[in-house]
Amino acid sequence: MTNALLILAIILLYTLQSFLCRKYTDHYPGKAHMASPVFTAVSGATVVAVCFAVSGFSFKASGLTVLLGFANALTLLGYNYFIVKASQTGAHSVMMVFSITGCITVSALTAHLAFGDELSIFKLLALLGVFLSVYLISHRKGERLAAGKAFIPACIGLGLCNGAYNALLDVQQRLSGTEEKEELVAITYGVAVLVSLFQMLLREKKELPRAFRQSRLSLSFLLICSLITAFAINVLVYVLPLVDVTLLYTFQNAGVMLLSVLASCVFLKERLSPVNIVGGVLMCGSLVMVSLF
Repeated sequence: MTNALLILAIILLYTLQSFLCRKYTDHYPGKAHMASPVFTAVSGATVVAVCFAVSGFSFKASGLTVLLGFANALTLLGYNYFIVKASQTGAHSVMMVFSITGCITVSALTAHLAFGDELSIFKLLALLGVFLSVYLISHRKGERLAAGKAFIPACIGLGLCNGAYNALLDVQQRLSGTEEKEELVAITYGVAVLVSLFQMLLREKKELPRAFRQSRLSLSFLLICSLITAFAINVLVYVLPLVDVTLLYTFQNAGVMLLSVLASCVFLKERLSPVNIVGGVLMCGSLVMVSLF
């Protein structure tokens, strides 16, 4: 029961993060292309600060944790790059299928091949249902499959980076122990912040101070979203060793997407098509199957 409540908390936190991030970008007063790196820098710094606070302001990481932290930072940066590229060149629904499929598949296969976690035929069938429902629930009428040749390679890169990021969180805890989970997250986001600032410096050297200027609304959304991001990742790494990895990432990704769609309907007045509704029903049924098998 406790594990189920923790997974629910993760879903709610990441859904709120996604919603507030969208509101932040809508109200960001600077150049549109600078909203994402500013968010990465501020939220990343917040994650590092919270991780240090949670660990009692101590830092004791083994060489393996440091190595995995740098590797995970690269996957996080790769994810950010590919999600922008895929968003610019093709359909959102297809991009989401690759992202969520990559996360669940790479994580599940890593756990199965490296640590012997079981993958039953019923669970695999349920996962296929989740992947199909992701497409149906995110599909928008009239959207084009692809607007450029870079779309499919970007989607593949997105899925692999998303899967590798989550798999590495699990691998570190299994190999180095749960005592260094805060250090791993701090290294991951610390490196991502430094790289993001360096990229901003190259692109907008003269305008860098202006990029961090915020309106009252955008600053509020940015700070609240950054805190939620920090708490979400810390709860996630806490829950990782307690539950089945495939179950956790399936519920996290599918649950966040389902709640995000519902939140968009309620707060942003977006309408669901019959295809979206079928996708939502299929997703709920598939999640039940994943939990049972």
